[in-house]
Amino acid sequence: MADLLDKKKIRQVFRNVQKHQHIETLIRQFSSNKEDIRLNALNQVDLSDCRNVLELGCAFGAFTEALKGRLHGEATITGMDIIAEYEPFFLEACKRAGYRGSFSSSGVHQIKKCPPASFDLIICSFALYFFVDIIPEISRVLKKDGTFITITHDQCNMQALITITRNTLEEYQLLLNNQLLPIEVIIRQFSAENGETLLCPFFGQILKFDFKNSLIFQPWDIYFFMDYYQFKSPFFLAGTGVHKKNIVEKLLHKLQDIGAVSKVITMCKDDAIFICSQPHFSKETL
Repeated sequence: MADLLDKKKIRQVFRNVQKHQHIETLIRQFSSNKEDIRLNALNQVDLSDCRNVLELGCAFGAFTEALKGRLHGEATITGMDIIAEYEPFFLEACKRAGYRGSFSSSGVHQIKKCPPASFDLIICSFALYFFVDIIPEISRVLKKDGTFITITHDQCNMQALITITRNTLEEYQLLLNNQLLPIEVIIRQFSAENGETLLCPFFGQILKFDFKNSLIFQPWDIYFFMDYYQFKSPFFLAGTGVHKKNIVEKLLHKLQDIGAVSKVITMCKDDAIFICSQPHFSKETL
């Protein structure tokens, strides 16, 4: 499973932009916490003086769109991602937010080409675990009075689905005992539990806000749940040697059985917000 973070595999999951947007809609529909976590994060800080903004792993710009009315009127937002298909969607999100936008499909590691102290604000939601190695660069390109906001998963996230997948794979001898699923490896790269420790060497102040949530599916919603699972399945099944269609069918039967017994399927969707300031490596040009 050494290639979990391979760009080609990530592209395979996320390049269908409409499907990704559909999954975002499902998450909102079945969430017990109806508050938008991105708005929750932005409500913690005053961003009215921010002119230069960077969104890392921007996808179709959901976090950028949430910035509407919060930045300086002449603000410019740059989006970085590895999936070129996101560009028109991200630029439309910038327009809806009321700001000028630009997009790079060369990936977030382009940040290394940015001058020190380039940005007033850097944002990243549900993506930093794919490129946790650039945290020092985020600190370097953030202005001394700038802000970095990142949103990530708690390690309990999707545990119900992880457990069902693990049990099924072990039943068919496709997973070793105590072997982590790919999704667990990814989340543990940067999570609610270890995020502060990973950020601490590079920022003088870090505020953490827990966001409690669950996805709740009634028995008649089972196919929505499976839709969610199928979208995420490469991160559950990569490297296990399983044929995805077969395992999905087996999981569907198990989930139907659980729904029939419990009358409801509840999955942890706890997340965390980190708001970072006072970058240690900021060298603002005088």
